[in-house]
Amino acid sequence: MGTLPIGAVENATWDELNASAKKHLKNLIQIDTSVNNPDEISAARYIYKEFNKHHVDWDIFVPYQGRANLMARIKGTDPTQKPLLLITHLDTANVQDGWTVPPFQAVEKDGAIYGLGATDAKNYTAAYVALFTWLAKQPQKPVRDLIFLATSGEESGSEPGLLWLKNTHWDKIKPGYALNEGGGIIKDKDGTDIVFAEAATKLYMDIKITALGKEGHTSIPQENNAVYNLSQALAKIENLNLPPRVTPPVQTLFNAILPLQDEDGKTTLQMLLFDKNPQNRQTAAEVMARDPFFKTQLKDTLTPTQVSSPADPGATSAAASAVLNVRLLPDTDPDEFLAQLQALFKDDDSIILEVLERPQTPGPKPMDGTDELFSSIQHTAGKLLPGAITVPGLSPASGDNEILRKLGVITYGLGPEMDPLVGNTAHAADEHIHEDDLYNQLKFVAGVVFDFAYKQDLLPLTATAEQGS
Repeated sequence: MGTLPIGAVENATWDELNASAKKHLKNLIQIDTSVNNPDEISAARYIYKEFNKHHVDWDIFVPYQGRANLMARIKGTDPTQKPLLLITHLDTANVQDGWTVPPFQAVEKDGAIYGLGATDAKNYTAAYVALFTWLAKQPQKPVRDLIFLATSGEESGSEPGLLWLKNTHWDKIKPGYALNEGGGIIKDKDGTDIVFAEAATKLYMDIKITALGKEGHTSIPQENNAVYNLSQALAKIENLNLPPRVTPPVQTLFNAILPLQDEDGKTTLQMLLFDKNPQNRQTAAEVMARDPFFKTQLKDTLTPTQVSSPADPGATSAAASAVLNVRLLPDTDPDEFLAQLQALFKDDDSIILEVLERPQTPGPKPMDGTDELFSSIQHTAGKLLPGAITVPGLSPASGDNEILRKLGVITYGLGPEMDPLVGNTAHAADEHIHEDDLYNQLKFVAGVVFDFAYKQDLLPLTATAEQGS
């Protein structure tokens, strides 16, 4: 009986890894770990059973009943090399209205896998578990320790997860570098891929706005209606044109994408980046901010979310309120931002603003792309996505990466293909990931791990048809 050629064996191994990641994703989706009642312990149990099958040692850290953090480690050969952490989180957002498929059944449809957490972040967990269990079987050992960590409560502030771990068990983890969620691959219209490695995040802030009014029975309508007062206040906030600013990570991004622009785009970007006239730069920034993604890069943003008023439909209330979810640029002072909002209502005693959640300042220093880990990300992009531009960027979202960077861990976010103009389905109805994107995500993170932790490609990393799909 003949033997398979080496290339066929290697392709079969990629197929095996891909099938493993897909299996793990489907199984994890079927475990409800949504915020309201996250069954993280069952998700952790699923993962450590997989580790047991492959003789991977693991530790579980339980802050309190039902919550869980799970860690595993593959020891490296050189203890002087700082460990690389593959970090993900077990919890998901809650189910939103509008799902057309069951959110916990991992429905396969049109080449995609649908389910809560499919892109945030059970795809990361699935890819890491598939890769980690495969690596544990290999005769080659990494140069540096490779750590897997699945955390608790990331979607609700990380209190039972990374924040708790840093105060209780950090000496058992202590990485020097980390890969997490947050980035992705942007397909430019001219065919050039942009590998957006998240290197900084915006600051998260919640502000409650309350409008006062006159309470009474709706049979005799009152002129001073708190709900009307709130709607007028929100309209005033909607029309607030916050000034754009170019922060260092965004400057790096814009310099990288400048060659990809058409003539008008190049003119605008060059004015923004190089014009010595401040007014011209400001005009160019306003033009760029008309694009929804570039707006997130250039401006502080705020979005009304939860609106509340009395439950009784037959009565008016003395107050109505809403929550403003705010995403601040890394160098924005939260107190100055609040003062800017308060100035809108300085002559209106019926409007009250209060901070529900204030970001910890100063924020962590952004990654600048000059470290070894970013070099490995670039090298991997060159193999899998020839001609791609790899750039450290600013994520509009926030999460565990901020905590890691404050702990001195060099951290980048990687992810599957993304379209900044369309947005992704994370936290939304019918959340899903295309199977090709899951496979390519697995290949990319594997390539970075090979380059950075093993100093050799354990499997071939070349552009394939999947990358073009």
